[in-house]
Amino acid sequence: MTDNDNKAVASGPLELHSAVFAAAADPIYVCTPDFIVAEANEPYAVVCGLTREETLGIRLPDLIGAATFSRRKPFLDSALAGHPATLQDWVNHSVLGRRFFDVRYQPVRDGSGAVVGVVAFGRDITDLQQAGDALRMHRSVVSQMSDRISIIGRDFRYRMTNESNALHHRTSTGCFVGRHLADVIGELRFHAEVKQRFERCFLGERIEYDKQERRPDGTMAIVSTRLEPFRNQQGDIDGAVVILRDVTETRRMENRLERLALEDELTGTANRRAFETWVAARLDALAGRRQDLALAAKQGFSIVFIDLDDFKIINDTVGHGAGDRFLCEIASRLRGLEDDRVHAARIGGDEFGLVIDGADRIAARSICDKVVRAFDGFHFTWEGMRFRAGASVGLASVDPDLAREAVPDVRHVLQWADHACMKAKAAGGRQVSEHRAFDRVAARRRDEIRHLAEIEQALAENALCLHRMIIRDVHTSAREMQEVLIRLRSPSGSLRGSSMLLATAERHGLMRRIDGWTVERVLTRLEEDPGELPVALNLSAESLGHPEFAHDLLDRLDGARHLACRLIVEVSETAVARLTERAWRTLAGLRQLGCRVALDEFGKGFSSFSLLRENTFDIIKIDRGLTADVATDPVKRAAISGIVGLAEALHLPTIAEYVADEASFTPLGALGVRLAQGDYIGKPEPWPDA
Repeated sequence: MTDNDNKAVASGPLELHSAVFAAAADPIYVCTPDFIVAEANEPYAVVCGLTREETLGIRLPDLIGAATFSRRKPFLDSALAGHPATLQDWVNHSVLGRRFFDVRYQPVRDGSGAVVGVVAFGRDITDLQQAGDALRMHRSVVSQMSDRISIIGRDFRYRMTNESNALHHRTSTGCFVGRHLADVIGELRFHAEVKQRFERCFLGERIEYDKQERRPDGTMAIVSTRLEPFRNQQGDIDGAVVILRDVTETRRMENRLERLALEDELTGTANRRAFETWVAARLDALAGRRQDLALAAKQGFSIVFIDLDDFKIINDTVGHGAGDRFLCEIASRLRGLEDDRVHAARIGGDEFGLVIDGADRIAARSICDKVVRAFDGFHFTWEGMRFRAGASVGLASVDPDLAREAVPDVRHVLQWADHACMKAKAAGGRQVSEHRAFDRVAARRRDEIRHLAEIEQALAENALCLHRMIIRDVHTSAREMQEVLIRLRSPSGSLRGSSMLLATAERHGLMRRIDGWTVERVLTRLEEDPGELPVALNLSAESLGHPEFAHDLLDRLDGARHLACRLIVEVSETAVARLTERAWRTLAGLRQLGCRVALDEFGKGFSSFSLLRENTFDIIKIDRGLTADVATDPVKRAAISGIVGLAEALHLPTIAEYVADEASFTPLGALGVRLAQGDYIGKPEPWPDA
């Protein structure tokens, strides 16, 4: 082997060493025994804020500063003595600022084994250090919290617990690790109360509840318990975090404040807020939204309003002090009626109320009669003056049938009892008046059932028919279009108008059949008579949003576009709020085929201005509430003028509906209305051959 070959072999490891040294991402430098930098890579030069070439040949005290060097020197000396050393310290990085590094000092030896320098390998572990600090801080906080905190695995064994929980059980935190929850709280309670809650938490649910628990000193406590899913690094639920907090005093204070909030300050009885809460709870029970009330409350209840007769005489004669004393006496007598089913409250100045659980109206009426007799026989004496008490009593009963049919809320039920009370007072007082809401609801229900049967029969026997109403130009009286109206021929032969028909049909899901029947008749008529005026017909939100109805209608008109341009689909302003996204797509599809879409009853609620700006409609029909009395009502004229101005800005024609007489018709032209319909223009008439 030649000398050149020996040099090549020797240079190979040196070149490899240099390549690895240069490629390292972590900072590395080599220094001599007198602490002069003999070699450094680019990452180390960046830490110092220099180029690699600038770092070479500089003494470490000059490069990193005397104070920093004094901290590093013991570790450098150890490495120079042949013993590797490791240091963790903060370093001022020229680019990243203050960073935490792990530095290993390794001896560099020559071929004979003598130490000829030190190589220092640095690694930035700032993130790891911060995570460790956060973990130590977290552990410190958890250990010092008064809340009792534990982590329990899916095997129901403790992974950790804090000092508070360990002290509660008079043991150490280490003794908890690995213990089964059932061993701590008992097998019976674990299976009866706790296991199912933990299993729900393991599925991802957050569980919160209060429980009674005995303290180490033997006293009872209310403990708020919260279970939170505990997730591992992969995000999988690996257990539950359990947080226990003694809330005994908090709950006592809450209960006291709640009691004060629900108690009348003068009489000590429940107040109006409590009364309304009772009523709301019972309505929820009847609707199936609550299960925590007694069975009697779920079967029905009665509301009683009691208005004291001639109370003002006591106040005016002997003063408010006497009046307050009188009210306390009355409250005391009402409390004497209370039991599990009867609850009394003061609901106003001289008004009291009862909530009576149970569906027995006769029993409730008997209690009301008892109140009247008790008050009538009570005499109040103050400073030698004697006053006779008395009360007007209103009774309203609610049972499951009434709750289902009338769907009352608290306000309605209280109004029923209040109206009955006012009726008793108007009749002379000292008596009971009963509100018969159910009788009226039942009558409406019977009418509804009869109407529904007639509609079903008419659809089955083809007893529906169409009338039309002509729509004319306000200025020329030219016939511009016609609106078709549905009529139902009753078994007696009389015709029923569309208002009853449509209201009942909408409530019972029959509008799609009625709309389908109407569309078919209209399109057939337009096909048979090319000279027929354009036809406006009303379609329900239910039909427009139904996929099958929409598909059939669009498909039919797509094959007969000459009919589509003669069709105006009306949508009432009240129906707009019920239009689904599919219904809007149906309307857009109809317009693309050439149909026009009219916004009917506009002005009834002024809720569709934004939709007009979106170019959704082609015609605006002004509601009857504005056209009626327009001749004498300046506010209505101003409203119509505003609607016309809006329509003109959008280039839309307007139609005034229900123009009943000449007085209503005359102002329309001056207001800018283009078209009109109503009895004055032309009364509804049978549509020939329809």
